This record gives sequence, C-alpha cells and structure tokens, in this order.
Amino acid sequence: MDGFRSRDALAEGMSRWELCDGRYAAPFHGMRTRRTPADHLELCRAAMVVLPEHAAVSHRSAAIVHGFPLPSHAAPDLVDVSVFAPHRSPRLRGVRSHQLTPTGQRVVTVQGLRLLSPEDTWVHLGSMLGHPDLVAAGDYVITGTEPYDGGTPPATKSQLDAALGRHGRHRGVTNLRAASERIRYGSLSPRESRLRLALEDAGLPSPELNHRIAGPNGRAAAMIDLAYPASKVAIEYLGDHHRATPSAYRKDIARREWLVDQGWDVLFVTAGDSSLSVASRVRAALRRSLSR
Repeated sequence: MDGFRSRDALAEGMSRWELCDGRYAAPFHGMRTRRTPADHLELCRAAMVVLPEHAAVSHRSAAIVHGFPLPSHAAPDLVDVSVFAPHRSPRLRGVRSHQLTPTGQRVVTVQGLRLLSPEDTWVHLGSMLGHPDLVAAGDYVITGTEPYDGGTPPATKSQLDAALGRHGRHRGVTNLRAASERIRYGSLSPRESRLRLALEDAGLPSPELNHRIAGPNGRAAAMIDLAYPASKVAIEYLGDHHRATPSAYRKDIARREWLVDQGWDVLFVTAGDSSLSVASRVRAALRRSLSR
C-alpha cells in the first residue's frame, strides 16, 4: 500500500481532480493511498506519511505492530502516536496523540515503522488492560516465539522492569507492578498465560510452560503447554485450530497416546471450561500421581 502526501502529488503535476476522483483512498487529511488500509498496521503506515518525523507509533497501536496478544475489547480505534517534549502533540483526525516526558524510552523500527519499544509499549498498557491480559502481554514480550522456533524475544525481563521503573507514579503503575510480579517466560499464547494464572490463583503449584519431552532419538517428541514434570501431569489447551483439519486432529490424538504410553496423565482444556473446573481436574490429577 503506497501512501503519499497530497501536496507532494500536486507539486509534481497531479491535478486536484485526479487527486479526488475516487481512484485513491484518503485515510487521513493531506494524504492518499492506492487502496483503503486493510488493517491497523497499514493504517499506521498511512498516518506516518503525514505525521512529523519525530513522532512514533505508541500505546495500543504499537502493541499491534509488535504483535502483542491484545484482547478484542482493547483493539485500537485510532492510531496512537507519541512525541517527546518539547515537541507538541500533532493534531490529525483519526490519530490519538500523546506527549511524553523523555525518561530513557527506546524508539525502534519495526516493519519500517518508527515506534516505542516493546517494553515501553507494555508500560503504556497499564491503565488499559486488566491484570490477566497485562500479564499475558508481558509473557509475550519476554518470550515471543522462542520456545517454538528459537526467535529472539521482543525484550528481556530486565528491560521490562527498567521501563516500569521509568514510569514513576503515572496511571496504571499499581496494575503494572502487580502484573510484573507474575510475568513468566515460556507462554506461547494468552490462553496459556491465563490458564497458568488461574491454576496459581486456585492455590496450585505454578506449572512449567511448553515443557519439552525428548523421544528415543534425543530430539523433542512433544511440547506440553503446561506441565508438572515431577508428577507427569500434562495440560493441553485445545483451541479451534486443533480441529481445523483432520491431520491436526489426528496429530493431537497421536501425541496424547504417546504421552500416555510414557506415563503422563494428559488433560485437555478448551475455552468452554471454567477456571474452577480446570483447577479441580488438575488437583485430582496431581493427587492421582501420588499413587502411581
């Protein structure tokens, strides 16, 4: 999606009639795109065409670009943009502007966009997300996809803590501190994070996340979403994608059978299961392990 300033196009010889004849989309005043932005990332790209160079995508918009697992109710309706004082917040319809006091924040470039770092973005969500969602976002920041594909996480826990320290007593700091204490490396989805929190809140031990089990050849034969290795209790979260294809469904069955053959008690959890019922099932499985 190519975007350009209207004034630049006029200066290069395009007529106002051509600019406004419907061939181009106008997501923001003073610019055009060859088509309507398809998602929030493209909307951010369009906004940056007309925003000043010192502006950076921030808050929920930066969370989208960084890949944070935002709940649907927290999806941004406008493009969040920040500038550092003494620069003034830009005024543009469709953009939510913020002026920040420089305290050591990092500005990074992701997918060609200038935006606040993952750790600073997480801090900005402190007044927007509830506790479980804020923990899930923090889990993502320090984990990324590394347990699955070895990719480098967006930020480290120390960077997250430093960003929280810079936040001072601003809105959401109490929520952030509480969430920071419960952030853990290893979760590959917000559902896994919320399930871990639910088990901990029920008084159960904290499970290991994405625990790998080696097969006969020494390579990982299975990776369990949440596990109690000493008790050989495995908890697998089954989302809709697990039954999207017959092959995925068969793979799940084969993996469970293999784990059972290795002496594991495997529990499947779905979105329809209540936290109370899951905690009860896990507690019963841990008790069964004592008699094995």
